[in-house]
Amino acid sequence: MDTEQSSPTSATTLTSPVQEDGRTSDHGPSPRTPVSEKKRKSWYYSSMYPSYKTRRKEFRSLFSSVVTESRFVVDYSCAYHKDILHQGRMFVTTNSVCFYSYIFGWENKFVVDWKEVTSITKEKTAIFIPNAVQITTKDNKYFFASFVDRDSSHMMLFRLWQAALANQMLSDDDIEQVIACEYGEGDEDNDEDSECPDTEDEVDSGNLAPSPLPPITSPSAEPVLSTWLSTCEGTTVCDKTFPRPLEQLYRLLYSNDNFYFNFQKERGTTELEIGDWEEVDSGRKVREVSYNMALNNPVGPKKCQVKETQTLSQGNIENQIYCIETTANNSGVPYADSFSVVTHSCLVDTGNNTARLLARAEIRFKKDLWGFLKDKIETNAWSGIKSYYSSLSLALESYSENAPQHASMQSHQARIARKTSRKSRRDWPALTTLAWNIVTQPLLLYLVMMFLLVTSIINTAVLYRLAYISVPLPPPAPSLPPLPSLPSDQAGWLALLARQAEQHSVRSSHLRQQLLSATEHIARAEQSLETLREGLEDWQPYDWVEQEVECVTKDGKLFCDKIKPVSKILPVKDEM
Repeated sequence: MDTEQSSPTSATTLTSPVQEDGRTSDHGPSPRTPVSEKKRKSWYYSSMYPSYKTRRKEFRSLFSSVVTESRFVVDYSCAYHKDILHQGRMFVTTNSVCFYSYIFGWENKFVVDWKEVTSITKEKTAIFIPNAVQITTKDNKYFFASFVDRDSSHMMLFRLWQAALANQMLSDDDIEQVIACEYGEGDEDNDEDSECPDTEDEVDSGNLAPSPLPPITSPSAEPVLSTWLSTCEGTTVCDKTFPRPLEQLYRLLYSNDNFYFNFQKERGTTELEIGDWEEVDSGRKVREVSYNMALNNPVGPKKCQVKETQTLSQGNIENQIYCIETTANNSGVPYADSFSVVTHSCLVDTGNNTARLLARAEIRFKKDLWGFLKDKIETNAWSGIKSYYSSLSLALESYSENAPQHASMQSHQARIARKTSRKSRRDWPALTTLAWNIVTQPLLLYLVMMFLLVTSIINTAVLYRLAYISVPLPPPAPSLPPLPSLPSDQAGWLALLARQAEQHSVRSSHLRQQLLSATEHIARAEQSLETLREGLEDWQPYDWVEQEVECVTKDGKLFCDKIKPVSKILPVKDEM
């Protein structure tokens, strides 16, 4: 799926696939990295099989204090056993082993220096499952289970531990060989392992190296530009010079010009509303822009509501430099309220009717999210930002004041040509599979729900019938009423004796009736059994085979009342 319609300030849904442009090289793969050839990978493949750079970036974000002291080598998925199993990830470096887990709000993170380790042994989980390794220090024992390949993981840990104890660290070639075996790629920037920025893994072509200050014609604009470069955070996503005056570039991007409306329309944007610049405080100007952006998702929301707040800095110098900060908030997609995208743009006059556009972007999270969700949001957001500024640069280059519509159509045709060139033959099987899943999955769900509903109704009816099948029990025999107190005279005792005699007579009569009823039931049962016995004794099997019957032939056909063996049936002569 192409990402031409992704917004610069919003991520698509978490299920939207993000693909990279596949590029092939005329040269063979490097001997050090036999599988380092770049391939087209879907977001699912990147999630299930992350690259070395992705894991290295994750390690730096979790263990910033260890980054400057050692070099990250490899990582393993495992579980740390402490009261319960903490499923997480082990990050192995040249000087230490680190572990991190985060499950339902419980975070567990620690670092063990190789020089503090006394032994590394292979262990078993639940006595007989060989998938655990134990690292022992002078004070603690760290038991790690759930290794996919326990033997190779133990060998790598033991090798790095012995190298650290002997003060003979692995060479760069050895480490690159380990990376190539574990990840199928090499560490291209091994000379700058501790200095390279983290954002290079996220924004390949957009993360430009810090460039020198662009040439500007007015000395008064230099302090403003220097302040903007030093204070604005984020990753550089655009740094390009356009052959048009600064005022014209500012009008095309930050006014109600038809260029911006046509550009957003070609990207699939609807309900575009652009407010007017309003001065708020300290000379700053603010305006709001809202629109609905189309999404390329096969399943899920088809559009996303985006609201941008653009703030024009008070330090701008007319016709020389403009600094604008754009904060975009999304709605209508999962986890849209968890983050916002901030873009810092600077338009500088470079003389000779040319102007330079510099843009830096950053993603600010408002809530704490799981690492998996956070990575998906960042990946999709950066993809949208790169796509937006790439399309914007092409549109600005092809735009002409004399033929604006013609230039717009040229840019549109160029984008269509790029989209068509990126499609491959496997798009049709993917679309067919997707259509089949969309049709069959709801139908299967409805059938399962119908089956469960019918089964519940049948079970309820059976239980209802069983509840009313029970035979009523006979009433219990009457019992003596409780005595409030014992009598104190002879008359009282005589009265008590008379009541007891009467009560015993009633109980005896009740029991007699119960015995008579039981006797009648037994007699009926005996009579039924006797009838059954007589029927069994008088029963004789019917032998249809041995019985002689007469057969009559009519119209050339044989008719018999009862069947008997063919050998015993005498042929009947025809009377005619």
